[in-house]
Amino acid sequence: MWLHRSVVFAVTFAVYINSLKCGFVFDDHRGILTNDDLDPKKTTVWDLLQHDFWGGAMSRVESHKSYRPLTVLTYRYLNYHFSELRPYTYHLVNVLMHCAASLLFLGLSERALGKGSQWACFAALLFGVHSVHTEAVASVVGRAESLSCIFFLLAILAYLRAVSFGCGRSLRTSPMTNWRYVALSICFTVCSVLSKEQGVTAVGVCVVCDVLLNWGSFVKWVAAAGKRGVDVTKNAADVETIGSDEEVKLSRRMGNAALKRIGVVAATTGLLLYFRMSMNYGTQPIFKPEEMKAAFHPDITVRALSFSNIYALNAWLLLAPSSLCCDWTLGSVPLVTSLWDSRNTWSIVLYGILVAIVICVVKFKQDRFAIGLGTSLLVIPFLPSTGVLLRVGFVIAERVLYTPSLGFCLLVAMGFKRLFILASGRKALQQAVIATMLYTLVVMSVKTVDRNKDWESDLTLFESGVKVIPENVKIRNNYAMELKSAGRLDEARLQYQRSLELDPDYGEIYFNYGNLLYDTGNLSEAAIYFERAIKFPYMYAKTLNNLATIYYRQGRYKEAESRFRESLQLATDQATTYNNLASLLGELKRFSESEEMFRKALEVNPTYVEGHFNLGTLYVQMGRLDDAEVSLQHALRLNPNHRGAINNLDVVHYYRKNGLPTSNNVP
Repeated sequence: MWLHRSVVFAVTFAVYINSLKCGFVFDDHRGILTNDDLDPKKTTVWDLLQHDFWGGAMSRVESHKSYRPLTVLTYRYLNYHFSELRPYTYHLVNVLMHCAASLLFLGLSERALGKGSQWACFAALLFGVHSVHTEAVASVVGRAESLSCIFFLLAILAYLRAVSFGCGRSLRTSPMTNWRYVALSICFTVCSVLSKEQGVTAVGVCVVCDVLLNWGSFVKWVAAAGKRGVDVTKNAADVETIGSDEEVKLSRRMGNAALKRIGVVAATTGLLLYFRMSMNYGTQPIFKPEEMKAAFHPDITVRALSFSNIYALNAWLLLAPSSLCCDWTLGSVPLVTSLWDSRNTWSIVLYGILVAIVICVVKFKQDRFAIGLGTSLLVIPFLPSTGVLLRVGFVIAERVLYTPSLGFCLLVAMGFKRLFILASGRKALQQAVIATMLYTLVVMSVKTVDRNKDWESDLTLFESGVKVIPENVKIRNNYAMELKSAGRLDEARLQYQRSLELDPDYGEIYFNYGNLLYDTGNLSEAAIYFERAIKFPYMYAKTLNNLATIYYRQGRYKEAESRFRESLQLATDQATTYNNLASLLGELKRFSESEEMFRKALEVNPTYVEGHFNLGTLYVQMGRLDDAEVSLQHALRLNPNHRGAINNLDVVHYYRKNGLPTSNNVP
């Protein structure tokens, strides 16, 4: 019904309309602002196809291995092409994609709950307004979830068309499969995978749908195989269980058709997985053990109990998303180290509910397809995030619940439908069911609108995270950096100190607190924290330049030079480090070495304004006024308001007119 579609679109868009005011936050900085793949002038489409989601080459060892070229192409051609880096258009496309996913889910729900059904409309509305989706919609990089989900749903809908091809025709003579729709389903699955890796699970849902739609045929086929050699025409019990010879033949035909479909999609999926794994170039993403302690714990029992607790928390976020956070790491979810931990109760409850649902699918014919579809949509898309098949770099990520929430919403709608039927003849109870449904939608919508506000800026996002999970030192560390950027230095200092109290083994805090102390002139204290940060292997290279800079400012030139050079040995693409080492060498009157380092800085980053300015200043010291003018002019072309370049250019003109001081002439 067009009325249901209009309502779903309007409500979903209205709930997320305030997200259009959000800026680029959190992972958007890497995925959008510093991603050269968005700009056709910087990266070709062919290069983009070789890059990960964040714009780095997939072949790099340090690559995150997130291969999502279709999503990046939408940023490039739907946003950057028209509006470059204006966040409004990016958020508008995100909201429209979420609306499209909600409308497609309405179509799938109608297949399960009845065309034009109010229950299908409720399922789609619940998906549209669910608060757990705010990260996927309000965060620009969350588009990978909604785009992948769109193709995921299209793949399932196309497959259902292929399976039901013979419906309404002579099943004994008509084709059982429309292979064009099977091919279309496979194409949509490929697009889903190229939007986000989770899309490959569409195949699993398609297979479950095939089995559910042909359940009777499979049962009769298996039963007939078990009764082979028995004359069913003489045994009434066998006829009732298995069916007549004609029915058995028809069941065998339908079962064979289903197996062919499943075989084709399985083979295609194998090829797709082979291609996807080959894009990793033989390496896997690198994750920090301190951010995902459950995955790296040596005790298999602790891992199993902790992961089960994480699954239960994910289920709770779907059921009651009252406490939402952009980053569930570092202290957010403590490990479950004992069988007697009370949190194991919720894991047992979750597994018990899933087993009960599976029993309902097997035992009860009525609503079997709806319940089975809902369960498969809930469980199968979540499998890549379980940490069982592949190690993941997060504890809980609300964005990965985007597609699994389809199943949750369908099961909730199914539950309300059954309650409404059970209350048949009792109008008051039926009205109570409808009122509860409306209340659920209203409460969820209000929460979503409120949560969207948290995604307006990094400061508001991390502030909300600290309130929800005070023990999360990563969020608190990020909050402190945003407070520093906002000029709220005393508050930032308190947040860093509190973070160190919560987790003294997180190296990022020492590094960032050292930066705060350095910027406020506390060089000695900053050096102490940098020296502590450098003890963490993953912080070593990152900290060397900062520690060397402090040594330089303290006049400890030999130590500073040693640290600068060590940093450059570890990473040769650090323009700032080359610049700092060049400045140190210039102060030591080692001008030729200084010039070489400035030039290397500009090779790494030709648009590095300070590099051009400092090289020009060095040339003034060396008495090479023509070279100085070229470098200073270059700096001004990059930044016409650079006060230092303007002043030094005036100095060059003065020396040209009045001659160089004797002390400035260099042999």
